[in-house]
Parts: sequence; structure tokens; C-alpha cells
Amino acid sequence: MKKGHIPIRTCVACRSKRPAFEMIRLVALEKALIETNRKINLGGRGCYICPSEICAAKALKKRLLQKALRSEIEIIPSVQSILKRSRQKGVCG
Repeated sequence: MKKGHIPIRTCVACRSKRPAFEMIRLVALEKALIETNRKINLGGRGCYICPSEICAAKALKKRLLQKALRSEIEIIPSVQSILKRSRQKGVCG
């Protein structure tokens, strides 16, 4: 049985490569950082992080999200809010 192509993405914090459906995609929209929903595909520059508190904290602390998104972000959600929404979607394991 053929499964098809599974896109692989790299975490901006730990640089590990995982399937895109296991990662959290973040997009910069008008100086605000927004976590995308898989059902709604937002355009624009985005980046991926692992669904772990360590990676999310490292990405926020070292400003890795701003570097990856190539924009100055003014409104940044907390680590807990990013992970809470990803757990609700069933990304975290």
C-alpha cells in the first residue's frame, strides 16, 4: 500500500527533522506570532518547532522565531499557550 509523500520539517530550536504533522507551525502576521490550524492554511513566512516545552522555551528565549520568520514580532504567545493549543489538536504525545 502506497502512503505518499510525507513532508519533513526542521525545528528552529533543536534542528531535529520530523514529519510536518508532528510539528507546530508558527506564522508571523502583522507583527504577531500565530499558531496555525491544520485546517486553515495561512500563507506567509512560517517556521516549525517541536511540540516540547524545551524547544518552545529555547526558541522564545534565544529569539530564534524572529530570526526564522525574518521579522520583528511584538506579540508573542507564551510557551504554555503554544503547547496547550497543540495538545488540544493532538500534536503532543
